[in-house]
Amino acid sequence: MEDENSPNGDSPVLVVVVNDPADLARAQREGWYRIPLARAPARVAAEWLAFYQTGAFPAGERWAVRWLAPVRGYRLATRRELIPAEPEHLRAGDLYYRVTLGPLEPVEPPILSRRLRRITFIPTTLARLREAGEINDLWIKSSAQERLWSAIKGAEIEAERQYPLRDDDLAEHALADFALFGPAGRVAIIVEDEPRDEVEVRETRAIDYLLVARDWLALRVTREQLGADPGGLLKRASALAGIQLVK
Repeated sequence: MEDENSPNGDSPVLVVVVNDPADLARAQREGWYRIPLARAPARVAAEWLAFYQTGAFPAGERWAVRWLAPVRGYRLATRRELIPAEPEHLRAGDLYYRVTLGPLEPVEPPILSRRLRRITFIPTTLARLREAGEINDLWIKSSAQERLWSAIKGAEIEAERQYPLRDDDLAEHALADFALFGPAGRVAIIVEDEPRDEVEVRETRAIDYLLVARDWLALRVTREQLGADPGGLLKRASALAGIQLVK
């Protein structure tokens, strides 16, 4: 990918979560991959797919992006059409994007997850994929969030981006834009578009109480507040987590 004929670094890449080694084997052997329509991201189109291998893979292969493939095309099909050998599967009638792929290429070095974590789909670029030191470097967010992540990395703080706090009670609301892990506890920084109205605030407090019960402290900020003082936010969050910042 690095010669003069290499694709542009801005080429969009979709990192997909591979929970079944058989799906990756099909991509390698048959040149296609399936994405459930019901769980697909809002923007599924990309020029490349990268594959994040979960705990379903053997030791030494899991929790990492190890393969990348160019996208040749998309179409919708049922699971029964895609995997005719399993016609009675519970999801046989469900619709999937069938993504036609070119040859898979190894990602060298592999992009590892430090906390062996779950992720969702990650829209990113080839440039990010080439430069990423670990899985958190793949997300592309606002310039303020990028500055905050750069400051977190510079301070060598143990942290994650887009970290799932999901629980049966917390449902889809519990996602930390940044999660800090310190000796005094875990802090979830949640960035919101704008201040909430009274009803939303009550709902938010209920969610935050559940987070506290699970040893999380929620620190909510608006995008405007984050953009105005990312350094100050990092100091607040670090203090709550018991992390001593080096001056």
